[in-house]
Amino acid sequence: MNHQRAISKILGISLILFILQVVPTVTSAAEPAIQIGTFSVDITPELNQPIGMGFIPIPKTVEHPLLAKGILLKQGDHAYVLCALDWMEVHNESYDFLRAEIAKTANTTASCVALQCLHQHTGPAIDSTAQKIQFPTKSPRQTASLKYEQEVARKLQAAIKKTSQNLTTVTHMGTSKSKVDRVASNRRIKQPDGSIKVRSSKSTDPDLQAAPEGIIDPWLRTLSFYSQTKPLVQIHYYATHPQSFYGDARISYDTVGIAREQLQQKSNVFQVYFTGCGGNTAMGKYNNGSRKARDELTSRLMQAMDGSLDHIKRTPIEPLQWQTVDVNFPVRRAPEFLEDRNRQILANEKSKYSQVIKAAINLAWIERAKRNETIEFSCLSFGKVKILHLPGEPFVEFQLAAQKRHPELSLFVAGYGDCGMSYIGTDVAYSDRGGYEQTWSFIDPSEALFLDSMSQLLTGKGKDH
Repeated sequence: MNHQRAISKILGISLILFILQVVPTVTSAAEPAIQIGTFSVDITPELNQPIGMGFIPIPKTVEHPLLAKGILLKQGDHAYVLCALDWMEVHNESYDFLRAEIAKTANTTASCVALQCLHQHTGPAIDSTAQKIQFPTKSPRQTASLKYEQEVARKLQAAIKKTSQNLTTVTHMGTSKSKVDRVASNRRIKQPDGSIKVRSSKSTDPDLQAAPEGIIDPWLRTLSFYSQTKPLVQIHYYATHPQSFYGDARISYDTVGIAREQLQQKSNVFQVYFTGCGGNTAMGKYNNGSRKARDELTSRLMQAMDGSLDHIKRTPIEPLQWQTVDVNFPVRRAPEFLEDRNRQILANEKSKYSQVIKAAINLAWIERAKRNETIEFSCLSFGKVKILHLPGEPFVEFQLAAQKRHPELSLFVAGYGDCGMSYIGTDVAYSDRGGYEQTWSFIDPSEALFLDSMSQLLTGKGKDH
């Protein structure tokens, strides 16, 4: 009997020692909890100031405040930021500056900051690099733009600092989608003779309105984060130029911003919106430029966003992974895009202002190419759920191709990161007769490079951060 007790005691001690050895190993192998915080910043520019590159008139009125909305994610000691700006675009040094300032406050690196614009044409386009080229000496526009850029950075830093002190643990995430009715249409309409006719963001031409929608992605996709059953934030992705009417010195976050804020008020859940690969899609088939048309477009977007929330597939959150790839786009070699031609435009006092802006942005891109600077693509992953953050104005075909190549993924795509290169089209678009986008693309055809870069990220072959 004593012998049996002794054996039992030895076995008990051995079991305890085994547990003590194993449990720390299991605990250390477990992934840290994922935490989330949201931020929203009013980045409306000062009225009557010449802000930005000059694509929009000097703002005289504010219909809607421009916002910078996003999330801060933390997993252990690592932090990541997704930020959507109600701006037309941000390029070059301005893009780098804002990402670096956000990263500094979030205690992370710029590579872990996804900064995207929604591309409303009732908001500014910011590019301090191009302005240095455009203006040989300090100009009122350059001074006002730089002041505004620094003010936006300070506001973002303050908001991110505040949200970093009030994070919530994410336990679940949800994916869903809803078909959008009569909003997006392709801008490049092929004619019987093979040429391309342009259908922009608004049209009163009956033939353009009657033409087919063309190639679009009809689905709006939503990514939701939860604390148990409580939704914390919902992020929507849809591929189209978002503007209804513009050019009247009015500040507005337009259709997508109106729908976003209406849904936030209705649901009492923080809402973010990103524009996908909308370079060659817009609302022209369904938009005549009237306020009535804008109301109808906004209503249909709102219905899709709200409807997506009725079909959420909720699952436990998976560990976070963030990867990047560096891409070296080839500079455009067509004669009208060469350095000498652009410098002639800047030197000619009779050049149109639109030509001067384009030349300055083109030269900024050429100078980056000389320095062999790369553009960063990034991907945020939660298992099979992946979010691509892309530069420029990519054609919708790239988004559709990624979905076709990777049907096993729940894929979300945000375009309009660093727009220094402007449009990123399919190779065939560069040889089309007619069309607009290729006249504002500062890179040579890069379809294979773009697709390969996305594929690296979607197959987990990027650089980990």
